Amino acid sequence: MTPSLDSVLNDEEFASRLATSYRVGHWVGGLRKVFGPVTELSASALGEDLETHPSHYLVALWMPPSSGQPFLARWPFKVAIVAPDPAAALRDLLVDVPMSDRLWLTGSQVDWALMAEIVMLSEPGLLPYQYRGLKDFAEREREEVQGIISRHYTADAETTTPFARTRSGQDE
Repeated sequence: MTPSLDSVLNDEEFASRLATSYRVGHWVGGLRKVFGPVTELSASALGEDLETHPSHYLVALWMPPSSGQPFLARWPFKVAIVAPDPAAALRDLLVDVPMSDRLWLTGSQVDWALMAEIVMLSEPGLLPYQYRGLKDFAEREREEVQGIISRHYTADAETTTPFARTRSGQDE
């Protein structure tokens, strides 16, 4: 059984390294399930085989913001694809965080489509199913963003100030 992110965050292994809220000096990270598990048909010497691949997660890590505010730079310190579960993804994030520092996980402000594109363009060892999974994920993310823009940033007959209907964190 794959552990949920909530159970992983409450695990003693991670508790001392994670911050429950942002504070100046904390590293900022994010992780997001991209796909999986997936099964695909592959050719083998004996015919065709079914291969099952575990779930994959995108992880992104930013060094502590220099401004003291948790506004993320467009380009992370690290971005990677990790399998098979949230615990492995969190371990991968913590590898680059010094033991004396804390990691705060954000659920917002991450352009996950961009993170997927970075991995697709920079990771030479991606297998075809991983590339397809990342590409599909990035497309779904872009569609979701377009939907949010359409709902919140489009003028209609009821308002002359389309941006007034938006608030921080409304669709996150």
